[in-house]
Amino acid sequence: MPVFRLNPIAAVVAFALGAGSAPASAQTRVDVFRARTEQWVETRQLISQEKSDWEAEKEILEATRDLLAQQREALEAEIAELEESNLASDDERRDLLLERGDYQRKNRALEQRIRGMEERVLELAPRLPEPLQERLQLLLVQIPEDPAKVNLPLGQRLMNVLGVLAQAEKFNGTATFVGETRAVNGDEQKVQVRTLYWGLGQAVYVDSQGSVAGIGRPSEKGWTFSHDPDLVDDAKLLLDIYEGNVDVIEFVNLPVEIH
Repeated sequence: MPVFRLNPIAAVVAFALGAGSAPASAQTRVDVFRARTEQWVETRQLISQEKSDWEAEKEILEATRDLLAQQREALEAEIAELEESNLASDDERRDLLLERGDYQRKNRALEQRIRGMEERVLELAPRLPEPLQERLQLLLVQIPEDPAKVNLPLGQRLMNVLGVLAQAEKFNGTATFVGETRAVNGDEQKVQVRTLYWGLGQAVYVDSQGSVAGIGRPSEKGWTFSHDPDLVDDAKLLLDIYEGNVDVIEFVNLPVEIH
């Protein structure tokens, strides 16, 4: 039986000739197949690209989620700290308000005490000896008759009162010699006299001629001086001893009133 061998080149040529001679409907199916294949390939590429994009976006979203979780924890910790701080601030504010109230109460109590001292000083001022009143004038004028009408700090007001009391105590602990004019025989005659104040309790005076002498004592309306001719010699001797005008120092008898 004879054997036929197919030449590969002839087969390819035959296929080509056969394809060239294929009908139009077969060519259309090939085009459709080719187009669908291209669409399928394109779709697969799109799916692959979308999947790749989604994986990348997923990683970004997960990283964002983790970051937001960390921020949330940090914010929660900060809020807790602020709440604790607010509680501490509230406690501190309450303590400060309590301290302020206590300070205001003490300040009012101190002001009342200082005002009582001011009133007492103003009441006693006219009963002080005139030489002492002159020394205290700068302090006395600063003690207000009505504290509501002045704007002096409590510390300054207290220092004024203490200054008056300190000067009065110093005057009361010493003998004070002054030269002054004294009215005698009513207001008809005034003479120059030497006066020696024994603290705040009593004073004795005598004129330079040794003819007028008397005793001065404090009263509700101020100091009053009474002329006493019988005291001339003793008063003159006392003032001479005080000024060092005599060689011998001796005791001098003078009337004294103790209240």
